[in-house]
Amino acid sequence: MRTAFNLFKDTSGNFALTFGILAVPVMVAGGLAVDYVGLSVEKSQLQNAVDSAALSVAREGKLTEEEALTIARSTVAVNYGLHAAQVSVKLDGDTAIVSASMEQPLVFGGFMGKKTAEIAVEAQATYAYTKYEIALVLDTTGSMAGGKLVSLQNAVIGLVAGMADLGLNKDQIKFSLVPYSGFVNVGPENGPEMNRFGMVTKPGASWLDHEGAAPIPQSDLPEGTSRFALYNHLGSEWPGCVETRMASGGKHHDVDDTEPSAGDPHSLFTPFFAIDEPDTPYAYPNSYLADVGVPVSGQSKATSRRQAQLARYRMTGGYTRPTTLREWIIWILTKWRKPRVDDSPSAFYSNKKNPKGPDFGCETEPLVPLTTDLNKITATVKKLKADGSTNMLEGVMWGWRVLSDREPFAQGAPKSDKSVEKIMIFLTDGQNSFGNLNNALGSAYTSMGYLVDGRLNGMTAGSIGQTNNALDEKTLTACTNAKKDGVTIYTIRLEESDIETGTMLQQCASSKEHFFDAPSRQQLAPIFEAIQKGVVKLRLTS
Repeated sequence: MRTAFNLFKDTSGNFALTFGILAVPVMVAGGLAVDYVGLSVEKSQLQNAVDSAALSVAREGKLTEEEALTIARSTVAVNYGLHAAQVSVKLDGDTAIVSASMEQPLVFGGFMGKKTAEIAVEAQATYAYTKYEIALVLDTTGSMAGGKLVSLQNAVIGLVAGMADLGLNKDQIKFSLVPYSGFVNVGPENGPEMNRFGMVTKPGASWLDHEGAAPIPQSDLPEGTSRFALYNHLGSEWPGCVETRMASGGKHHDVDDTEPSAGDPHSLFTPFFAIDEPDTPYAYPNSYLADVGVPVSGQSKATSRRQAQLARYRMTGGYTRPTTLREWIIWILTKWRKPRVDDSPSAFYSNKKNPKGPDFGCETEPLVPLTTDLNKITATVKKLKADGSTNMLEGVMWGWRVLSDREPFAQGAPKSDKSVEKIMIFLTDGQNSFGNLNNALGSAYTSMGYLVDGRLNGMTAGSIGQTNNALDEKTLTACTNAKKDGVTIYTIRLEESDIETGTMLQQCASSKEHFFDAPSRQQLAPIFEAIQKGVVKLRLTS
């Protein structure tokens, strides 16, 4: 029988009693922990949403606070699903300050007399001081005619305007425009000026091959022939296009941005000069001098009147005043008996009625070097016309050259300036084309001369597929070299389904995200908007 003393000493029910006393605070503590974790998760999500909203507002540049608030609310609600968040925006110069708060329901807060807890976050974003040098490399070939070209022009003008509206300092944004087709036009103003006697009155740019010093093979033109002298002799003007340089001495001038130097003639840029092709009907597009004979590399200079004329003029070069009586006589006779150029429209191509002559094939608008004058870029974009075939190699190379600090243009910032983003936006609507033709020259006149000249990987004959693949390989090598030099490349394939072209453009781009496929021209405007947002560098400041 238990005594009262034993009863007080009995501990068999103490555990249950103690657990009952402590269960309530333990459960409350556990519930609060659950609420705390939930609040932490929601606050983190809201902070991410506000960070994104601040970046979105800052990226747009000049906005009213009402416009900024609309963007911020949309970012938080649409992208993160936080429709209940109360969002506010303050603009302070280039900085966007976005704040947001929301009431988060509590699971166990009722025990403490509180059913919700407020979450409040803030983010500030501003432009990183970045300079932008952007090369717009645009396909202006014949297939771009009509709606495609108009859509491209509108999209590019929208991009330029969008960058201008960011409100950055004038020296922070520079654009260059490189229209390309079969050739790139570097600007006829870079050539020399000559009087009617063939004497130079104003030297041209030092990076051009004035004297025919580069020993490049080209049908019907003897080595050492000055292209500028020939233009003057024929009473024509050099239109501004240049040819693809040839590799020499281990230097890959064709796919690398090697600086031109008089000490290496292969590094100089050879002026475009379309030779007079044979008079054979329906076989050659550019016969502008009456003659006989078929031009073949290495042919005797005396086999046609055309070559005889060129050879005679080569003796004076149009640059050096004759010194002997014989040279004076030849010079006078040559100048007096100028050949007559037939500049009637060529009817060879059904969609190409351009005038024949030594400038046939250079219908591309001259490029615009890097400039802060965005109105000039816009005005030139509006003047673009569609003509010619597709030579992506020259487009990529001149897009790279206008961004570099090396000649021929050298307006780009040095590679050592880490505040500069060098960006190439490259667009094409077709495949690379060498312009193969079934005649003695093997092709139309290209930036590598004619196919029989062997300047495309040594090929003197080949199918369209072979020449196109060779151009693709060179184009991709040029892209790779440009990226190694610090150029970020965006590529756009417009209404072109060729798989190999698409693969090459993806590999040319800086990443998969830098490649855009546009099956429809209507997609160009949003693509250029996306590129603008990808280009602009921002930073969160809080």
